[in-house]
Amino acid sequence: MADAYDQHLAALHAGFETPDALIRQAARAVTASPVAAKARIVHGEANEVYALAFESGLEVIVRIARRAPGLFEKERWAIDRCRALGVAAPEVLWIQRLEDGGETLEVCILEKLPGQRLSDSLELPRETLHAVVRELGDHLSRMHSITADDLGEGAQFFADDTDDFLAVEAEFMDAGVRAGLSRAALQRAIRFVAATLAAAAPLPRALTHNDLRACHVMVHDGRLSGLIDFGQVSIDSPVNEFGKWAYWEEPGLPVAWLEEGYGDKGLFGEGYADLFAAHRIANALWVLRWYTMTGYAEGAQRAAGRLAQYFAERRF
Repeated sequence: MADAYDQHLAALHAGFETPDALIRQAARAVTASPVAAKARIVHGEANEVYALAFESGLEVIVRIARRAPGLFEKERWAIDRCRALGVAAPEVLWIQRLEDGGETLEVCILEKLPGQRLSDSLELPRETLHAVVRELGDHLSRMHSITADDLGEGAQFFADDTDDFLAVEAEFMDAGVRAGLSRAALQRAIRFVAATLAAAAPLPRALTHNDLRACHVMVHDGRLSGLIDFGQVSIDSPVNEFGKWAYWEEPGLPVAWLEEGYGDKGLFGEGYADLFAAHRIANALWVLRWYTMTGYAEGAQRAAGRLAQYFAERRF
């Protein structure tokens, strides 16, 4: 599975290759110290990413986006708001635009957090993993304290931020049937998701990371080092975070651990179980659609397997 995913990432990043001179030019915005080492990081599915180390000892992360104007301004706003509330996240040091062969590149330079990804730290003792995810839950609740009514000048970044779930129903159906799922079960699941999310409309929408998974959590010395990659940050139901975490990380890193650390236990009251189930199914459908579109067969099959499990639990 890992090899197949590595091949999938390599295919997605095949056309991304910013000239070294441009990367070094961008780095001069944060330090005059010469670059001592540069390493490409191919973990995510969207941006070109590099780790730079300078002779001064400073280390940074450089993220480069194409055809995504304003992406990093939105991230910086969200990260700054989160850091002000004590959420562990990397400081954004500089944002700029560069031209490369007639193409505009969005460049974001961030501090490099210590440690390694939680997804690469699963050999840690079980009690340590539990503590890290509990700590993450606490930081997540701080992030969610920023509601849709509390955006101020940041509202501009979320004006057209809502995905229309039912608008791509036909694509969900096609991808699901191609992956071997029952058409009838898919139809029942989509109706359940749509009805449940509509009924939960009064639930306050909040700032969400929207891509919460272990590969976006940094761990250092057995503690949470920070939450990274705010590229999908959104205004959504806080429950969406738990549905995503469950899809990507259970059973190894239970969503119950995340819930334990979460500050506002009122979120888990009446209606939470159905809303959690709806978000978990919705996320699996979006993932299935994405991996079907990008040709990553193993990822699509994993999503289909998760959906089959969720359908069985709900008796769809």
